[in-house]
Amino acid sequence: MCLPAAAFPYPILQSVIEKEMNNEDKPLDTPENDTDKLIAILGLTNNIREAGYILPDGRLLHLQRSNCFKRKNHLDVLKLLPHFFGKEHSIIDTDMIAFMAKEQLVRFCIDGKIHTAVKPTSEQLRKIYSVLAYRSNPFEIILSNASGMTLAQHTVSGPNMSTLVNIFKDYAPEAQGRFSEDEFCIEQNEKFFNLIFRPTMKNVGRINKKSKMIKMNPLFKAATPLFMRLIQQAEEELEE
Repeated sequence: MCLPAAAFPYPILQSVIEKEMNNEDKPLDTPENDTDKLIAILGLTNNIREAGYILPDGRLLHLQRSNCFKRKNHLDVLKLLPHFFGKEHSIIDTDMIAFMAKEQLVRFCIDGKIHTAVKPTSEQLRKIYSVLAYRSNPFEIILSNASGMTLAQHTVSGPNMSTLVNIFKDYAPEAQGRFSEDEFCIEQNEKFFNLIFRPTMKNVGRINKKSKMIKMNPLFKAATPLFMRLIQQAEEELEE
């Protein structure tokens, strides 16, 4: 027989029973973060030819890369997550890179590409080494930051661990500030020089021509020296 609430002599026991009753329909293993959600949807694999991302613990996310009917590309993965539904613009590479940085994922393609957005964990580094060390085909390693700026690009073939460690030293604070000029351009009007980040075509910085006051998007503040260098180049071209 079910007793009314008032019949429970111990309020603490009553609250525990009510909590259990309210949670009975909830799944026991609800994914807590986006990586866990993707694992629940896509699963894991030990086959590097089927993998698309290396997780922080070194495991491989299964993208069914060899199945032409079910295979997913790296951008498709983001579309599986609820908070990417209804975005004002289609998902682009910079969205993926920001997601990689947040979840600490390494983008991986057995055809010859590894892409990072933060410094790899030791487990990811060991996985990268185990994949590349005994392969003769060249791999391109791209290092980005969370904003999508390219920090460095390297091409390696059968690298040793020391080579890989040195490559990822580009994430050290003292190495920051070196960016690809190809990803930026200068636009100007009567009052301002504007720094445009090409992958998103967004204005990420500007300098008042008269006062020389500079304003940078906080995410792109490290690109200030590059901005100044591009302005100098633009002014020199005008003088010629």
